[in-house]
Amino acid sequence: MQLSTATKIRARDLGWSEETIARIEASPLKDATVANITMMRIPEERMRGFLDLVDRDPERIPNLTFNFIRTRSERGVRAQPGERGLLLKDINIGTYGQVPDHWPYENDTPRGSHPSPDNYAPGSYYIYDKVEVWAEGVDELYEDAIRDRWVPATDLDWTNGLSELPAEIERAVCQLATLYSGHGLVEQKIIAKWLEPISYGFHDVKLFLGTQIYDAGHKVEALRKRALANGGGLGQAPLGALYRAWYGALKFTEMITALDVVYKSYELTLFEAYADFAKTDVERTLFGNLARDSRRHLEYGKRHLLWYIQHHPRGRENAKFWLGRAEAALSIELRYSHPEREALALLFAGDVERIQAGIERLRKLREKQLMDYIGLLGEVGIDRLPDVSKHLMQIAEDPLAV
Repeated sequence: MQLSTATKIRARDLGWSEETIARIEASPLKDATVANITMMRIPEERMRGFLDLVDRDPERIPNLTFNFIRTRSERGVRAQPGERGLLLKDINIGTYGQVPDHWPYENDTPRGSHPSPDNYAPGSYYIYDKVEVWAEGVDELYEDAIRDRWVPATDLDWTNGLSELPAEIERAVCQLATLYSGHGLVEQKIIAKWLEPISYGFHDVKLFLGTQIYDAGHKVEALRKRALANGGGLGQAPLGALYRAWYGALKFTEMITALDVVYKSYELTLFEAYADFAKTDVERTLFGNLARDSRRHLEYGKRHLLWYIQHHPRGRENAKFWLGRAEAALSIELRYSHPEREALALLFAGDVERIQAGIERLRKLREKQLMDYIGLLGEVGIDRLPDVSKHLMQIAEDPLAV
């Protein structure tokens, strides 16, 4: 075999002797393989050792190609860790940090890598446009989720943090735990459904959504444990009207608008308010942790919605339509889910005799939920107050309205 001129030049540049080059040409190695070895910057003594292997196994070793060395990916990248360690944003540098508006590959090619033309099997992806999934800083939201992880089994003081409660209060707590754990189970399932079709080029988003699935599992686990740890038990199942906007979404952004914007805004305000009526230390810690998770999900929803309306040609019009559908589903859940509103009113009141005071505090909560939601949309440039669901407005005025 005669080495090409280019391969010989590379070999001599590495200091390989004419004797070694002659030995290579007398071996069963192919020029392409030797060229790849020179691109590895292998010194002569190691090349001689490889030739010894060829001599001992001339049938198999020459079949090695080392074609992986001929990648078009950027080389020589050295990501530097910061104060919090080596974060995703620290490795999103050079070409590896360039997220295209349209992902060009149908298979599992990672961002910054390149598929082999001889080994390309299309996958099940169908979301290829950045506008459909992206949110500024989603890599940092992922890191926050990993840092903030918690373990319901040990981070809640099940031994000393619970105390005996009046029967009606215990049942009210367990009823809320049943409802919100049910929401978490559906949240986990619907996010998982959309995870697969998002193409590999948007791995930052996929990583974050993986943490939301995990957080939803936390919600299910921790709330079921609370319902079964203090003599109560599970209550009535959720109405489920809320889920129609989640399951009925035809676009990923529509689903995220319904779940991580409309619902999460209401959920976060409620979880943050739970400190005002929590009866034990377990609930205070539990709902504080859940609120922190919900705040992160809401932040992704807000950032994605902002990116969508700024970069999609019909972003604002589509968002308005999707917000209306999601608000309608939420308002049905709030109006007709009697177990939730009655359990909340009872917890706010403290006992049945003061239920009227509990209803008034529930009204203030519903009012705050609505205004927090309106304010959230204002942050992304949407003036929702003139168009918000009339039923959400009615609930804010009278939480028992149907």
